[in-house]
Amino acid sequence: MKTMKNLGTALLISTVLVSCQQQKDSSLTSSSSRSYPVNLSMGSYAVAKTSPLDFLIPSAYAAISDLKFCFKRLRFKRDLPDGQADTSNDNVDLDLGQVNMSTSGVLLGQVSVPADTYKRIEFDLEPNCGGLGENSVDLINDWGTHTSSSTITIKFEGTFVVDGAENLELGVQNIIDAANAYDGVGELKDALEAVSGVL
Repeated sequence: MKTMKNLGTALLISTVLVSCQQQKDSSLTSSSSRSYPVNLSMGSYAVAKTSPLDFLIPSAYAAISDLKFCFKRLRFKRDLPDGQADTSNDNVDLDLGQVNMSTSGVLLGQVSVPADTYKRIEFDLEPNCGGLGENSVDLINDWGTHTSSSTITIKFEGTFVVDGAENLELGVQNIIDAANAYDGVGELKDALEAVSGVL
């Protein structure tokens, strides 16, 4: 009889512990899947490298006079241990259409992002993103007028933590430098995908 009583007590305790653990796991899941608003913007940039010598010797860098990106999709890539694949559906469709880049920066808008630590953000640039026959990229620099109708992924790397409402200004200087230097040799897609911006 005593053994049955002890067995019943042990069973009750283990049921309570399992129930508490399930509630704890449930609360962890719900808090980690909570999303917060993130205000996205492209930071300011310089269009050409200058020095006092430019007055004597022309700069080898082209200067962008016009740059448009056709934004279609956005992905936030989580910071995971090496070898662990991110299987989350992280695509965020953007209704931005074609955006004129500006040296003073550009406000892109607000997206809802799950709380987590992210190591990379990717934007897909696609033609017809606004349904008006736009190119994925339109570029005018000192080397001429260049366009691309390819899907192009521009990326930004670093560390970005979302644990509340956030403002994220993306450092675009490396991408702008690649566009500055593009002279029509090779694909514009390859030139822009070969570099990363900064989170």
